[in-house]
Amino acid sequence: MDYIECIIGITKGKTQLRKCKQLQLLKYHIDQKILITIGLAVLTTLLCMQNLAFYLLPTTSFYVFLAITPFVFTINEKERKIRYAFFSLGFIILYFFLKMQLLFFLSFSTGILFIIESRWGKVNTLPLIIILLISPYSSFIFDVFGFPARLLLTDVAASMLSIVFEQTASSGNNIIIHNQSFSVDPECMGLTMVGYAYATTLLFINSLENKYQTKLTMYKVVGILMLSTFFIVVVNLFRIIVIVLLQAPPETVTHEIIGLLSFGIYFLLPLFFISKWIIKRNKNEPNLIKAGLPPSKKMILPLTVLIVGSLAFFNFNRADYRNIQQDDKSKRIEIADFEKSITNENVLKFENEHALIYIKPSCHFFGPDHNPTICWKGSGYEFINIKTEKIGAFEIYKAELKKDNEILQTAWWFDNGQEKIISQLEWRWKTALGNEPYRLINVTAISQKNLNLQINELLMQNLFQKKKNTSSIPPSFISTN
Repeated sequence: MDYIECIIGITKGKTQLRKCKQLQLLKYHIDQKILITIGLAVLTTLLCMQNLAFYLLPTTSFYVFLAITPFVFTINEKERKIRYAFFSLGFIILYFFLKMQLLFFLSFSTGILFIIESRWGKVNTLPLIIILLISPYSSFIFDVFGFPARLLLTDVAASMLSIVFEQTASSGNNIIIHNQSFSVDPECMGLTMVGYAYATTLLFINSLENKYQTKLTMYKVVGILMLSTFFIVVVNLFRIIVIVLLQAPPETVTHEIIGLLSFGIYFLLPLFFISKWIIKRNKNEPNLIKAGLPPSKKMILPLTVLIVGSLAFFNFNRADYRNIQQDDKSKRIEIADFEKSITNENVLKFENEHALIYIKPSCHFFGPDHNPTICWKGSGYEFINIKTEKIGAFEIYKAELKKDNEILQTAWWFDNGQEKIISQLEWRWKTALGNEPYRLINVTAISQKNLNLQINELLMQNLFQKKKNTSSIPPSFISTN
């Protein structure tokens, strides 16, 4: 019965009028429930704004995921849950001990999901995936691990091109064919590219779920996302090869067309048909989930107060819960002819006229490491000509930093006093097993000569056991990072 019929039916008697009032009360109850849910979610967001504004970075991918959220967000009003309350409280307790900003973000996000589910209805799986993808920890993972992935893609592309072209080699992120260099840009495995791909994947999943009237479990959604990651790699590999074959430089129409065609052929088509096959099969699986009794208001109210109150407390006291590492071994380091200072993040800074050295504090195996590819970008520099280089028994990263007309030479590696390595996975694994923690060493100079001199000096020393070290480079380099 709709409202027009209700109004017309008033003249038919008291029974009809009673039904009409019941319908109006139901509508009022639903509207009130939605308004309370939205109000609580907005209040929680405002109470956490200080921490979130510091932590969440407004990247292109962040806006893309926010834009698709309304199209992948569904609510089952017949089922209400309080499951996310326990996740939110668990994350905030871990945040108290570990002081990881990721845990605060997860507690906030699952707290919002709890507010929605307990008052409005059960939320589908895809918004939870979006929460994980917009987390700055995802940005960190793609920035750090996308870097070696780009170097690996360059090597593979160069090997494939060597079948066609003689005198083909790779040097870092450059492919060299007959002395002509082609650079593999950061967008190949950057967060923006991956963000667009994952957003498209989630839209595919939601559209196909609606078409076939089914819902995938979390592990199947993650499985499709892993498949999309594989196709992203394939897209970029063939994109690099075609760009080199056609010699299409960046910021040209040909370059962009190659990128779009590669994305369509090697990503959209295979992913769509594979997702369709998986979701279509999922339709025949029995739905064993039955709507249970709604959660008691006596449980919802105290859980809401506890979660919102905890988040607000840690937000307004965030300065006391920042994971700033104390590294006593690093603080004792002195380098002759260098002026020493310590930043607010406990990063050691040594500078003179010709070189700048940063020694970043040790961190947990699961934490960020002040990676130069992130820190220097924050200072407005662009990384070019990135490569790995073998110096004696050690392997290090080298690159050029470009900002306007200024070009600096930089190098970095991880050092724990016992060994020097560049692999993210290796140092994190060894730290998790209890090895001496690693610190990131970043050396920057105005010339290759000065850079190599300082690198050789530092590689031959154990910085974390000696109180003082000498340097052969005279003073005077001024820069900021």
